[in-house]
Order: sequence, then structure tokens, then C-alpha cells
Amino acid sequence: MIMRHVHFIGIGGVGMSGLAQALMARGVRVSGSDPLRNAATDRLEAAGARIYRVQSAENIELEHPDIVVVTPAVQEANEELVAARRTGIPVLSRAQMLGRMMAESPRPRVAVAGTHGKTTTTSMLAEILVAAGLDPTVLVGAEYAGIGGNARVGSGPFLTEACEAFDSFLALSPDVAVITNIEADHLDWYLSEERLADGFRQFLDRTSPDGAVVWCADDPGVRRVVPRALGPRESLPYGLWSERQGTLRARVLSAGGGRTEFAVWRFGRAEELGRVALPVPGSHNVLNALGALGTALWMGVPFDTAARALERFQGAERRFDVLGERGGVLVVDDYAHHPTEVRATLAAARSAYPDRRVVAVFQPHLYSRTRDFMDEFAAALTDADAVVVTDIYPAREEPIPGVSAADLVERIAGRRRGGTVLYMPCKGDVPRALEWLARPGDLVLTMGAGDIREAGLAYLSAFPAAL
Repeated sequence: MIMRHVHFIGIGGVGMSGLAQALMARGVRVSGSDPLRNAATDRLEAAGARIYRVQSAENIELEHPDIVVVTPAVQEANEELVAARRTGIPVLSRAQMLGRMMAESPRPRVAVAGTHGKTTTTSMLAEILVAAGLDPTVLVGAEYAGIGGNARVGSGPFLTEACEAFDSFLALSPDVAVITNIEADHLDWYLSEERLADGFRQFLDRTSPDGAVVWCADDPGVRRVVPRALGPRESLPYGLWSERQGTLRARVLSAGGGRTEFAVWRFGRAEELGRVALPVPGSHNVLNALGALGTALWMGVPFDTAARALERFQGAERRFDVLGERGGVLVVDDYAHHPTEVRATLAAARSAYPDRRVVAVFQPHLYSRTRDFMDEFAAALTDADAVVVTDIYPAREEPIPGVSAADLVERIAGRRRGGTVLYMPCKGDVPRALEWLARPGDLVLTMGAGDIREAGLAYLSAFPAAL
């Protein structure tokens, strides 16, 4: 299939823009369309990509690309997609294009999968590989300052985040598969946890037989799937608690002020490999760091090189992202959109800022996810001192009768013995609510996979933010 010119429908998305950037660096002409302008589209246009703000059949006729790339969010009736198919232009999913790019890249090729922690683990490993002088190509699911965006193109190993939604990761054939955890999610696609687990088994089957699987042995879902699906691949478990022989283990030595220091060794062996002072909070981030460390060690990176790189880790965008402070109120934003992520993020907030009252501002993401985990979200959010819940961010979904954020608020209130629980349907009203709810010394934590970050920024903008 000729690939001199590729057109992306929805080029501004984090996954699509990264692919477009990587292709341009390889000499491929790129065009695309997206009604929204962001930092990614600005970078692409500055590099020479032609981006249309209106999606129409005329764009395809003018560009006449060799390949058109789409995501599952693009509807079949999309004018550009219809025009591409009518004229016989090959249409690939984003996952298929990523798989093709991986197959054409130098080995080893690494894919980081799991329900949670993919972006952070990928970003941490990118930091290590760059520090080790391996010049990796990296595609990550968020902006990461360590690589100057969401993509980096080099001449060495290929590293990418591997998303399980819509079976996307089954388009990849990595040499190393990293599995951070496996937990119920995307049930609108998989329908059951067993089908989700089977998706991960198929992903492991696509991993090179002479490669490796780096997996979190603390996670029950991973333990159920990975050991029986390893085949001939090298097994590299990691964790905080696992007593599996050879597991890369960590012991937290200190935590506070947004940092976590831990010691690393292999279970069953007396000698300590070394220590890491990780500049992000939370035990979940220690696990993410262990996954990155285990992969780097397999790739031949010395422990000290990897540890020093992790100590420079800047955190990916929207992953416990400190936005600023106003009047003594610290505002942090996080992508947490699953009950486990919400619980971990609140725990990280308590660990990093034990003296601050935590005000959680949560925007549920997807009607189906809210329906499937209503009680779990309610239980997780009771860990905050005060809770504000906005309406559901629908993304690709239509409303589901009987599913609403108001129901979630009722369940949260039913579990609490005190503290404020507010239903604020309109995200735009959140800053005003925070005016009287937040007080000096508080930590406001915005959470969700939609656009709730904007509420935190709007609250800060009332006065100059002290970063």
C-alpha cells in the first residue's frame, strides 16, 4: 500500500495527532480535518500539515490522499469518509496505522497496555530510554513535556501506548508487552469481563515469541490472565506485594510533598538494586515506575541510569497535574475516569498534601461507564472531604434512559455521614461554586476524561495563578 500522503479525519485527537507527527517526521505528507484547534494542531500546521476546520467531501477531492485514517468516533456518514470510500481510497483505523508503523520500526518494539496507568508508564519509560541514549520513537496518549508533546521520532526502539478499547491493541505486534492491570472497563464494547480478559490474551498472543511480558503481579486481573498466556515469552513480574520469585519489588521509604522515595530489589534475592526518588505522589505511580524500570532493565539500561531518569520525570498532562494556586487553594487536575483511578488519585492527594482538605470535582465520562460503575464511583468519591459532580460528559455516546449524574450524587450522599455533596449540572457553574466551597489550605481536585480541567483553570483565572 503506497503511503506518500495520509489524511486524518479528526487529526486533533491525542492519538491521531501523534501518529500524524510521526509520519511527517518520516517524510510522509499529512493533511487532516478537525473543527477544534489545539496545541497539537498548531504544531502540525507549523510543521507543514494542511488542516481543514470543516469536514467535507471537497477536502478529499482536493487532497486525494493515498490513505485515510479514522478513529471509532468518526461516524459512517462523515462526508470525508464517504468520499474516500466512494473514490476507492484505502481507509485504515488509527490502530491499524499504528500497527503498520510499529511493524516498520526497529526492534525492540514495546507496547504498554492496561486499564489504568498506560500513559504514565509509557511516559516514564520514554524518559528512561531517552536518558539512556537509545533515541526511541514514542507515541503516548497525552502531552508529555519530556518528549515535547505526545510524539517523538527517533532511530531506535519503538514505544507506544496500547489501548484496549474497541480491540485496538490487537492491531499491534510488539516484542515487549507491558500489562499494568486488567479491570472491568469498556463494557459497552466487550460486554463482559471475560471477553475483556480474552482481548488481553489475544494481545499477548500477538507479542513476539522471543520477546517478554512485563506484568504487575499485584493485580488480580493480571494474575488471572498473564501466567497462562505467557507461552515462550520471558516473564518479568513486578509489584509492591507479590512474593513470586524474581519479582521486581519496591518498598516505599518515604512519601510527602508530592514525592515518593522507594527501594527496589528482586524478591528472593538479598541485594538491593538501588533507590528512586520519584517526583510524583501515590503508590500507583510506584507501580507505574516499576513497570517502566522492569522494561528498561530487560532492554539493557543500567539501573542507575533508569533511576536518575525517573527522578527527572515531569508527569504527563492531566496526570495529577498541578494547575496553580489561588488564595491558598491548590488546584490539581487528573484524567481519573474509572472508580479505581478516582480512588488512587484521591489517595495520592492525601499522601502528597496530608494537611489539606480535599474538594473533588468529578465529571463522569460516558453514560455506559457511569451506569456500569455507579456504586463504585459513589464509594470512591466518599474519600473526598467535599464533592462536586457535573453532568456526564457523553463523548461518543447518546444518553441512556435512567442514567444521570443526579443519581450518582444521591448515592454519594447516601454513603456519607457529613460533608458537602453538590450536583452542579453545568461545568461552567463550578468556579462560582468553588468561590464559597473552597477555603485557604484546601486542595481542589478536578477529575474526569472530558473537559473538566477547564473548570479548574477558570477558577484560577479569577486571580493571577501562582505556579
